[in-house]
Amino acid sequence: MQHVYFYFDDSGVLHPNAPERYFVYAGYVFIGKESKDDAIRKYRAVCQKIRDEIKSDGEIKAFGLSNRNKNRLYQILAKEESVGLTVDIERVYSSILDNKKSIHRYKDYVLKMLVKEKIKELIFEQKINPNGSVALHIFVDEQPTSTDGFYKLRDTIYEEVKVGITNFQYNKRHAPLFNSSVKCDVTFVDSSKYPLVQASDILANRIWNSFRLKKPNLREFVNHKCLHMP
Repeated sequence: MQHVYFYFDDSGVLHPNAPERYFVYAGYVFIGKESKDDAIRKYRAVCQKIRDEIKSDGEIKAFGLSNRNKNRLYQILAKEESVGLTVDIERVYSSILDNKKSIHRYKDYVLKMLVKEKIKELIFEQKINPNGSVALHIFVDEQPTSTDGFYKLRDTIYEEVKVGITNFQYNKRHAPLFNSSVKCDVTFVDSSKYPLVQASDILANRIWNSFRLKKPNLREFVNHKCLHMP
């Protein structure tokens, strides 16, 4: 069984009256428990050093942290597999932004697409075998989400990667990504207990600031899948 771990956090506000134009999802991807656990150990160690230096015992988050310390945290996982998705709020239909449930569903949609496109990349690079059984473990920073069963994030990701999707409007069939069994679980978590969700917060903030400050050099990543919506 291939185990693939996704960790996500966001930056910005997806709302028609948001103070900034962009909303960002970003995170890290690990293939296998060993690589994931090694990343946790490294990230925790540097977090503890920063806590000691700034004399804090709380969660280390991007908000309020110096640029130097944000960069220290970013560099820990800079060579790991990562993902980022930027939503240009000015281009999102008002029918989506005017309704809280529609916003939640749209967030589920873009997150699903980010997972799907990263998996496609990993299959293309032969880092995941599409003919082998796979378990997808997806951890997202806790947030309100739609309760409509059709739009449940776990179900829609499973359908996309295992069943495939038919777009009746364009009479087009999107084939599944895996030919064997797929398990998928999505967990909304308290980031204070998940170091790799905390790391995703640092990455999301970096991407968000790259657009806000017009500094594209902050998006010069390796092993990174980047999407822009809509």
